[in-house]
Amino acid sequence: MTTVTRKIGIVTLMTIVAGAGTAVGQDIVIVPAGSTWTYLDDGSNQGTAWRAPAFDDGDWSSGPAQLGYGDGDEETEVEYGPDPDDKFITTYFRHAFEVTDPPGTGTLRLRVLRDDGIVIYLNGQEVHRANLPGSTITYLTPASGTVSGSSEDLFFEDTANAALLKAGTNVLAAEIHQRSGTSSDISFDFELLLADGIADLVRGPYWQRVTPTSAVVQWRTDTFTDSIVRYGTTPDTLDQVVSRPEFVVDHAVTLEGLTPRTRYYYSIESKQGVLVAPGPEYTITTAPPDMTATPTRVWVIGDSGTANENAEAVRDAYLEHEPERPADMWLMLGDNAYSDGTDSEYQAAVFEMYPMLLRNTPLWSTLGNHDAVSADSATESGPYYDIFTLPRAGEGGGLPSGTEAYYSFDYGNIHFVCLDSQESSRHPDGAMLTWLEEDLADTLADWIVAYWHHPPYTKGTHDSDSTSDSGGRMRDMRENALPILEAGGVDLVLSGHSHVYERSFLIDGHYDTSDTIDPAMLVDDGDGRVDGDGVYSKPPGAAHAGAVYVVAGSSGIDGSGSLDHPAMFIGLSQLGSLILDVDCRQLDGTFLNSAGQVRDTFTIEKPPALAADIDCDGDVDFSDLLGLVSSWGPCPLSGVSCAADVTGDGTVDFEDLLALLAAWS
Repeated sequence: MTTVTRKIGIVTLMTIVAGAGTAVGQDIVIVPAGSTWTYLDDGSNQGTAWRAPAFDDGDWSSGPAQLGYGDGDEETEVEYGPDPDDKFITTYFRHAFEVTDPPGTGTLRLRVLRDDGIVIYLNGQEVHRANLPGSTITYLTPASGTVSGSSEDLFFEDTANAALLKAGTNVLAAEIHQRSGTSSDISFDFELLLADGIADLVRGPYWQRVTPTSAVVQWRTDTFTDSIVRYGTTPDTLDQVVSRPEFVVDHAVTLEGLTPRTRYYYSIESKQGVLVAPGPEYTITTAPPDMTATPTRVWVIGDSGTANENAEAVRDAYLEHEPERPADMWLMLGDNAYSDGTDSEYQAAVFEMYPMLLRNTPLWSTLGNHDAVSADSATESGPYYDIFTLPRAGEGGGLPSGTEAYYSFDYGNIHFVCLDSQESSRHPDGAMLTWLEEDLADTLADWIVAYWHHPPYTKGTHDSDSTSDSGGRMRDMRENALPILEAGGVDLVLSGHSHVYERSFLIDGHYDTSDTIDPAMLVDDGDGRVDGDGVYSKPPGAAHAGAVYVVAGSSGIDGSGSLDHPAMFIGLSQLGSLILDVDCRQLDGTFLNSAGQVRDTFTIEKPPALAADIDCDGDVDFSDLLGLVSSWGPCPLSGVSCAADVTGDGTVDFEDLLALLAAWS
């Protein structure tokens, strides 16, 4: 039998919590909702001393929760000051309770009703923060957003390490912050429970920052446990192990010394037992060696974070399209979790929406405006930065950026560049664009693909011509980032934000509003289709040779607009996603709508310096000969050249063999 003593003021309440109706399932209630708290509501600056267990709150007021004002459902109404239009920003709360037999290990469940922002401390240590900046706050720091509607009555959940409990008196301290002095109400209630101690997997596993020789696997458990990952090249031979002894709920384990382009099977465990057993779905394949041309498929979704039937339809259409060829990676173009990018919204919009992909396909992301409601790029804090592990020190190739807000990485012969169009400086002399120019100058990749949230060209649910739309971010990226990218040889730019699909011609040099576009800026004004006007062709490694711009912001919401931007070849008001296939000298794009219909295709081709260099490694050798022999006969599309068709007549035959032998190096 476990006994918890809760002491409030001069009243001591002894509660038998095992077998006496104070458990929720197997969880033990330590501090129930509706408990009595001391509080200070005079608008004063209490600094940090008030958080400490030894702080004397004897002259504070006290009353049972729910505490607050403005809603009419409070058990205890607190004061907000003399001016209803300039209410106190911060109100302080404290609660002491006695524990006679602390568990030492395990997980505490925190259930928090708060309006608007809150920080909670247990025995002086922060255990929960919500709707407030991740940086240092003061008594004048307003909440990041307004809590309204049904959210005012919700108990939000979090966890903390039960090792924070100590024998004797324990103290909870909480500070509620208003959104502004004119906000109408605040609310506070809290429940603390000791979880049952048996760990269950509640998030993941999911893979981050996968490189040729390393990978990061992450998952969440509902209680604090250690972390064990076993892995190997067959499901029956998991002969390698990485473990971390720290007890956590959010687990991240880095596997190192891996072999490039190799599939690994894995299991997830703790000392309590197996959380994920090895199987065909639980695998990860490392990236190919740097600068090695490898057939690569990328799934791209934008503004997918609706957690509804729209996102499900887009997901299912992709999974049913060519299931024998899964993606090697996938990109999220921002607004991954509506509407505020909170942890619970990410749980629904990402982890419960795409579990089958997360467990075996590396995910890379960029920050959207909705994600940024609860995240901060300057401090790299908030759910977005907690969830994603992105390369800040060049871990995946590319130049170190020093931040996860923007970064680059290599996958084979493709260089990916992610920019932060939401919060980082978009000034030409700012840190991000200075890094971008240096990063592009440093890469030797055959292909450059850039992505961020706000599109430089759109006439969908947003208008890139409007300087007031999205705070001018679309204009800034067009005017400041595009000249650097095009000078660096970018081939494809991906964005979301506008809830439509739009795809440009092969263009270069258009940095102003849509009415200033000049025909000379259309490097190729055809449709870019193999079976249409012909593919877009550009020389490898050339600056200002043209790029294709895609808005793929309809993976969770379908919007509308005039869809008549003159840079765009096509615009569609349809739910869908983009599939990219890169193979040596060719990049293919396919827009697949939520009904599984292909509604757009385009191809960019880069003829190699040596036509007989079939594998794009810079030499004509035995591997090219093998490639030619394996492709013998007509090319897949009648009359259209393929990689092994050295002479370009649509057929791989003896003429191609002779040309290859003549170019042997």
